[in-house]
Amino acid sequence: MTSKAALCKALLDGKIVNIMNGFKMFGITNIPREIGRSIERDPKVTGNGNDSGFGVEVSRTERDGETRYGQPCNWVDYRLNGTEYNQEGIKKMREYVAKELGDYLKELREKGKKIPDELQGDYDSKYNQPELFT
Repeated sequence: MTSKAALCKALLDGKIVNIMNGFKMFGITNIPREIGRSIERDPKVTGNGNDSGFGVEVSRTERDGETRYGQPCNWVDYRLNGTEYNQEGIKKMREYVAKELGDYLKELREKGKKIPDELQGDYDSKYNQPELFT
C-alpha cells in the first residue's frame, strides 16, 4: 500500500497523525507537507500539478512538550474532521483507500505473502460506508 493510502486510511480511521508517528507508521518524513499536498489541496482547485489531495480540511492542534533531555519542544497533531464541508473529499478518500487497499491485498495474496494483522477484515465494505465518517 502506498504511503499516501496508509495516511488516508489512518485519518479516515480517526487516528491523530503527527511528525513522529507519521514517520513510524508510514515512512513519511515531512507530514506537514504531505497533509497539505496529498490530503488537503485538490489539484482541480489549485491548478498545481504537485498537489494530489482531496479538498478536505484537516485540523491542526499545536502541542508542547519536552525532549528526553528536558528541552522544550513543540509539534502539531493532525486530525481529519467529519464536517459537512469535508464530506465530498472524505468520499473521494474512501474510494481511493478502497482501491489502493484492494490492489495491495490482491498483490499480497498472489505472491502468497501474509496479510498484516491490521489489514485483516473486509476493508472494501468498510470504506464504502459513509456513516462511519460523519
